[in-house]
Amino acid sequence: MLSTKDKLLRNLDWNLLYTFLIIVNEGGISAAARKLSLSQPSVSNALKRLEEHFDKRLILRKKGVFALTLQGMRVYEYASAASRVISNMADHFVEQQDTIQGEITIEIASHLQCPAFDKTLASYHALYPNVIFNINTQPSADIVSHVTEGTLHIGLSNKKIAKTGLRFDFIGYEKMGFYCGPDHPCFGKNDLTLEDVKGGAYISFESDQPGEGLDAIAQFRQEHQFWGRLVAVSSNVEEIRRLILTGIGFGALTIDSAQPYVDQGLLWSLPPYNDFPMTEIYLVTPETVSLNDIETHFIKQLKKHVREETARHYSSH
Repeated sequence: MLSTKDKLLRNLDWNLLYTFLIIVNEGGISAAARKLSLSQPSVSNALKRLEEHFDKRLILRKKGVFALTLQGMRVYEYASAASRVISNMADHFVEQQDTIQGEITIEIASHLQCPAFDKTLASYHALYPNVIFNINTQPSADIVSHVTEGTLHIGLSNKKIAKTGLRFDFIGYEKMGFYCGPDHPCFGKNDLTLEDVKGGAYISFESDQPGEGLDAIAQFRQEHQFWGRLVAVSSNVEEIRRLILTGIGFGALTIDSAQPYVDQGLLWSLPPYNDFPMTEIYLVTPETVSLNDIETHFIKQLKKHVREETARHYSSH
């Protein structure tokens, strides 16, 4: 004859425990039903069956009252531990590469440098090699517009606006510096000041305007009266760099993207040598549109790497 414990182990349904966890985590039957896409009676019945298995009341349910009993707290603690074990087992055995495939479209500002994003591309591809990346560069304002219009679900932008239906998650900073090419009169000169560069021909990003994506550069130029004759404008970092290299003027680039060219002697750093303009980087996503699994997993990976980069930054200071 089976003992009471053996009967419980044989007859207990994991689905009932899982439903119980959702009820507690969501704070009620109605919310759990929405989360599980089930009817309220189905969820209520699952809780009732679980209580019958334990022959204990697990949740006090009265008008305006929703609280775990002592036995309910114990069941929740054990069920949570079991859930973590089962989840780890699923991660180990389920071949996610075979279940997630397709294409993910992302738009980023062309000058944007974000280590967390780069790491996400690598780790995401390792997990889901059958997903194809479709990455395009756009001005920050256009990226925000595309997410607003619903034609884009994931964008990396320097521009943040208060707008219903959009979510902006801060994911990092990028340092901007000013540079010139070999044929520029300032090339090779050390200890230059802002006064030495002021008034020179200037090559500008399209978004180097107040209130746009590179607002930080516009503010710096305004604050220091760092003006010069405008000779070229582009929204593409490669074209900005090409124009700077020709020597027709100086312009701004991210420190990280310019450094390899500085090391090769193709670009020269201009003041300020410290206190660089800093631009903020945001993940832009729709707030009211459901994302598919490909997009959801990518965003989860990106936020994970952002947290790791943040922790690494503060641990080194």
